[in-house]
Amino acid sequence: MKRNRTLSYLLFMSMIIAFVSCVTSVEKKLESENQEFLKAPFNKLEDKETFRVTIDSDKYIAVQTDYEETIQRENDPGGDRYICDEIKKYDKIDEAREGMYQIFLYPDRGTLKRVRPYKPLNLIELDNLILEDLQRWTFRFPRNVIQPSMFYIKYRIVLRKRQSDEQIIQEVQKKMSTE
Repeated sequence: MKRNRTLSYLLFMSMIIAFVSCVTSVEKKLESENQEFLKAPFNKLEDKETFRVTIDSDKYIAVQTDYEETIQRENDPGGDRYICDEIKKYDKIDEAREGMYQIFLYPDRGTLKRVRPYKPLNLIELDNLILEDLQRWTFRFPRNVIQPSMFYIKYRIVLRKRQSDEQIIQEVQKKMSTE
């Protein structure tokens, strides 16, 4: 009896260790993919973007890949945190999506004129969230010349399933009952 209990305990502990190492390896893989996305070589013929952005429910990272001397994104940590919190609502599946958006600025003011999906994420809710994110961006022009007035921003959104299927079903049922 005591031997069975010890064996059961060891089996349980080995399953926990295997689960933790699996989760850790998935997290490391996602992190390396995000870093590769942000640091991938810039090819002006294919990748025309001026900024690259990765977003998940924990962090928002924006890097600039072109026009460093003429345009800069104003930091907005509160807005970045808000977008990460909005992404948490969609952390019901494990998925990574990339998209590119075309940005037009007013040539006299440097404020946002128009945003067009160039290569959408193909998830309507996330595409809408990206449009909302882009509308809050403001830019600074160190040379006092609005250059460029049209450019691209490439996004990578990473969703991670953090709830069990039962928790997700209960949440959806609760939401449906209140509507």
